[in-house]
Amino acid sequence: MTSELAPSSCTSSLRAFAKENGLFLTLCKVFRAALHRTRDRLLARRLGTCGLRIGKHPKLAGLNHIHLGENFSAGNGLWLDAITSFAGQAYQPTLDIGPNCNVSDHVHIACTHRITIAEGLLCGSRVVISDHAHGLYSGPDQSHPSQRPVERRLSNDRAVTIGRNVWIGDGAAILAGADIGDGAIIGANSVVTGSIPSNTIAAGAPARPIRRWDETTAQWIPIPR
Repeated sequence: MTSELAPSSCTSSLRAFAKENGLFLTLCKVFRAALHRTRDRLLARRLGTCGLRIGKHPKLAGLNHIHLGENFSAGNGLWLDAITSFAGQAYQPTLDIGPNCNVSDHVHIACTHRITIAEGLLCGSRVVISDHAHGLYSGPDQSHPSQRPVERRLSNDRAVTIGRNVWIGDGAAILAGADIGDGAIIGANSVVTGSIPSNTIAAGAPARPIRRWDETTAQWIPIPR
């Protein structure tokens, strides 16, 4: 995510926009920007954080169960959902995101149990991070296939943990039971359901480590199959 432009840069940009598009659209642009800044400040105050910047059309629910570290930024279509009830079942979720995390457009983070994201996350577009599924498919009281999936009880017995300075590529799915170590890189369109060691590059569905960082050579070394 890019930082906010300096005042002089903003003025020059607005002048160029006005010259191209006219006064009315320029005023609309300024009004929307002011509205978004006000929204971000109010949300930051509600969440007890600072430096919050999010794009258009966010969807946030369960704010009492969400903690955001300072300087969180997101693109358009962010969906943060700490689910407290569904299909008559109550949940006590904990969604904890550390400081200086940046996520791109249309990222969905949904929690019924616990999702913990440490500082420094960089997350591509269309990424899903979820600690639950629609239905129970192991253990007692499993979901019956004749029941509509939208009516099945959500699982809430597994957590997701993402370490410091993790980079998640576009289209990845980080699912229940995922445990990603510090400094790991998750390739685009990968599916993570288990443990990914620190300082490795992982890819695939399910994701597996394909390279590791070697301190001696200061290089990413391929991991033999």
